Amino acid sequence: MKNMPIRILVIVGALSMAAIVVVQIFWITQVMDRQEEMFDRSVQMALRNVVESLCEINGNDIPSNDPIDQLTKNYFIARTNYKIDLNSLDYLLKAELQKRSIDLDYEYGVYDCQTDRMVYGDFVELNSQQGKVNPTGKLPKLVNDEYYFGIFFPGKTAGLVNMLGIWKITSLLIMIILVVFSYALFVILKQKRLSEIQRDFINNMTHEFKTPLATLQVSAEVLGNEVKEPRQKRYTEIIRSELGRLEQHVHQLLKTSMLDHHQLKDEAIAVAEKLETLQEKFTTRNPNMLSSSLEINPGVRIMGDTVIFETILYNLLDNAFKYGDGQVELSARQQGRSIQIQVSNRGKTIPLSERKKIFNKFYRINQGDLHDVKGFGLGLYFVKQGVKSMKGKLHLDSQVGRTTFAIKLPVA
Repeated sequence: MKNMPIRILVIVGALSMAAIVVVQIFWITQVMDRQEEMFDRSVQMALRNVVESLCEINGNDIPSNDPIDQLTKNYFIARTNYKIDLNSLDYLLKAELQKRSIDLDYEYGVYDCQTDRMVYGDFVELNSQQGKVNPTGKLPKLVNDEYYFGIFFPGKTAGLVNMLGIWKITSLLIMIILVVFSYALFVILKQKRLSEIQRDFINNMTHEFKTPLATLQVSAEVLGNEVKEPRQKRYTEIIRSELGRLEQHVHQLLKTSMLDHHQLKDEAIAVAEKLETLQEKFTTRNPNMLSSSLEINPGVRIMGDTVIFETILYNLLDNAFKYGDGQVELSARQQGRSIQIQVSNRGKTIPLSERKKIFNKFYRINQGDLHDVKGFGLGLYFVKQGVKSMKGKLHLDSQVGRTTFAIKLPVA
């Protein structure tokens, strides 16, 4: 179930990008069709004017029927069936095409009406004309009286693409977005895989540590009961203390893994009872360092996992003792349909830039080369995720000389 949001994100993102590409292709196709339609109409009008001009030059009647035919996508013919002067034809073609802003290179040929054999052809580069109509040069003189001519645009498709203008820019932007999205998707999936490997490693490591830790603790207990010399007892106590601290870290990792996997119970928790138990525990360990104000009726319950709730409070109090310079304050009271619990200490102010980061997994405020307080950076991450799992809210207030963590949980 945890992978479902990422799968949905990948599917929705891929479908969105595919839809954008399809829409872009559709509109480009529409624009290309419109451009081609306008181009064909302009060419036909230009050739029609050329035919009329040739008729006027020769003193012939203008054809009553449309003399222009488009045989293929880029080939047009003009059925004049009159005598054609090549110099006039060459000049008129350039003039009419340039007048309509058609600057594509073209080939034209003149055909004998009787044999359909081409008697003359030429290739014209309009791009080199620079807006001027220049004669090709001395052209041969046709002797027969019935000819027609055709014109062919070899670079029509490329020319239409160049006319797209803003559509080329949007297509380029979409391609860039598609590449960036694909790369981001690759990075997300890679990071997800690395996160799963890291999580599995931590789970396996902590479970493997539990058995040797239990064995070492039993051995330390037996050894502590058998040794007599004060020096041996002192070393035995050191072993037991360090084993206890190591076991605490392992349990913290296991609880965090349980929270990440949503392996949580949903049961009624007696808030006042849990708070009093933790208060006694920390008062015993740190005499005269904890002051409390608990204003909650014994019958008040909240819904959640008991282990998670105890760990949340333990982490807040433990951090307050570790990072504080003096008295730690614990307060709890009921406000309507919610319970508000606050843990405050006197110590260094948490910088504003670090107040969101300290709730990240494995994050610890950089203290340079100083490592006065040991830990994995999981305590506050667990607090944030645990409060979230219980549908509560977490607030941090850190001012000069006082830092307060407040959690608000709904009453069952």
